[in-house]
Amino acid sequence: MPTAPASSTRPAAAELPIALRLAAGAWAVMALQELALFLRPTPYGGPYVHDAVRYLGLALLYNLLAVGPVSLPFILRWWVGPDPGALAARAWHRAQLACLVLILGLDHIDNEVMRFLGTHLSLSLVQTYGRVGAWGADMWHIFATDRGGPWVPFAILAAGMGGLWWWGSRLIDSAPRQSWTRSVAAACTILPVVLPFLVYISPGGKFPRSRVRPAVIKLLVDARRDSRAGTVPGDLDRLAQDARLAWRAGTADSLWQFGDSAYPLWRTPAAPGAAGSTGVNFIYLQLETFRGWNVGQLNPGAIASATPFLDSLATAPASAWWSRALSFGPPTPNGFVAGHCSAPPHSRQFISTVFTTTRFLCLPELLRRHGYRAMYFTGSDPDWDNQSAWLRRWYDSTAYYRDAQELDREIFRRAARRIRELGRGSQPFLATVVSISNHYPFRSREPALDISPDTVAAESVRNTMRYTDEVVREFVDSLRQEPWFGRTVLIVVGDHGYNLGEHDGTAGQRNGWRESNWVPLIVRGAGGRLPPGRHDEPASLLDVAPTVADLAGIRDPVAWLGRSLLEPATSETRVSLAGKDATFAETQRWSLVRDPDTGAPRLYEAALDPLQQRDLSAQFPDTAARLLDEARERQALWDYLVEANRVTPPAGERETAP
Repeated sequence: MPTAPASSTRPAAAELPIALRLAAGAWAVMALQELALFLRPTPYGGPYVHDAVRYLGLALLYNLLAVGPVSLPFILRWWVGPDPGALAARAWHRAQLACLVLILGLDHIDNEVMRFLGTHLSLSLVQTYGRVGAWGADMWHIFATDRGGPWVPFAILAAGMGGLWWWGSRLIDSAPRQSWTRSVAAACTILPVVLPFLVYISPGGKFPRSRVRPAVIKLLVDARRDSRAGTVPGDLDRLAQDARLAWRAGTADSLWQFGDSAYPLWRTPAAPGAAGSTGVNFIYLQLETFRGWNVGQLNPGAIASATPFLDSLATAPASAWWSRALSFGPPTPNGFVAGHCSAPPHSRQFISTVFTTTRFLCLPELLRRHGYRAMYFTGSDPDWDNQSAWLRRWYDSTAYYRDAQELDREIFRRAARRIRELGRGSQPFLATVVSISNHYPFRSREPALDISPDTVAAESVRNTMRYTDEVVREFVDSLRQEPWFGRTVLIVVGDHGYNLGEHDGTAGQRNGWRESNWVPLIVRGAGGRLPPGRHDEPASLLDVAPTVADLAGIRDPVAWLGRSLLEPATSETRVSLAGKDATFAETQRWSLVRDPDTGAPRLYEAALDPLQQRDLSAQFPDTAARLLDEARERQALWDYLVEANRVTPPAGERETAP
């Protein structure tokens, strides 16, 4: 085939393979950095993730979304532009190489921030925590004692950036120029960007996707968020004072003191308890997506209870249960942090993934200070929701039963065996067991237990709840004869509900109605310290940690927003959240929800209308507006304290903080 005359060729196309090879080389070096990330332990010991193969594959795929878009302007230059001449062409290639080297270094820094802190590098992280000095003065010591190799992060950074620049420069200067066919060049340009983008935007897997996405994408997402994160509210003093007064008004336990400190919710006991003297054990069952809507003793109007064992456990003589217990809606991290730390969600971001450098004093850590052993049992990947970063701080050990394939029966049986071993020890213990099988799309696990047609989610959820309920029965029965069981308190909660279209007809949409937030809350075996039977006052997952601490005889300084359920509620007891997806407020009389579609407040009489079917906002507009404003003000204060790391003082200041 004769060669086309020179005048009809596009010499710039001969530079296109160089640009594509530079992008491929950057991706290859990023892949090596990912291997170094996933194969090394965390700085404090233990694996970076529990399932490295799963996350590594996603990371390698999504890294194309970093090198592809950065290289695309340069690649298009060689597709459509004229020949700039040899010197100018090399300048263009070096500009692309410089961008890729910067992206490479940024991604490695982001990897190490995640490895050390459990969160991504972000503009708000740098601005907020740099402003309040949260990084501390011992970072060099941490780098020197890194279990993944002292100073290795810096060596990887220098080797990656320097190696890519050296290799790329040689390629630019010495590689022969040759044109590829348009089809090959088009495939190499488009597919590496389009395919990972389609996977990235596909439904599901939000948290693992967030964990491994390239730093450049994270920073672009961050730039779209509120740039005022950590900015002091103009009426901070009033908001803080209102929050203190509201907490005092909601509990009969008045023996706490607040002070005018940098940590406005930090409170100290006026009369310390006999810390840890009770020797009580605690088993905390966190049940996945356990909707109060389908729990028999909570919703007597439901067709055939999906939870016969929980119903019998709640109504047993040694048990107390709450008819209006609320979570903070999906996803699981909301309930995970609320139950452990008595901390509500941030309005826009997830505490478990974004605010890992904010100090919280959480229940397992508190109990361990007072001689407790603490273990966490789960069949759900704790890296999925970035829970691992927190579990390492809180618990003595975590048992993740990956091979149980998310089957609650196997998870709970294995947990029971380990708990028996804990019971034979000399220390009291906290054992947290987390279920997972009752998860959307609510696939039947043991069809012999099914009680509804497995056709739509609103029906199939009853089958998976029935299955987990039977698993919990077997678990509790298997421990009843243990000699330590008589001095063990069992706490059962749902981590969140789930909207299956009860109000808005759109299953899965997050909202503040009962189907999303209403969960069981049962406490069994409190030894008479907790009034048994039904309690109709507002309660929430925020109350779990204060109640457990109270039962253990511990009254340490805390910044918990919940109250101990050992104390009677008052007429001012309330629960609220003002988030981007869900806003609600619950008082003794009223239940408020902001409609997520219209933004209008909906008001219901809580006791008379538990399923929130008769909106009274038109009759009581001032009440609806007041509750909505109060919820937003409480949330504004909480958001700021979380962002500015002003929830809990540093350890050295806790004894003296007022």
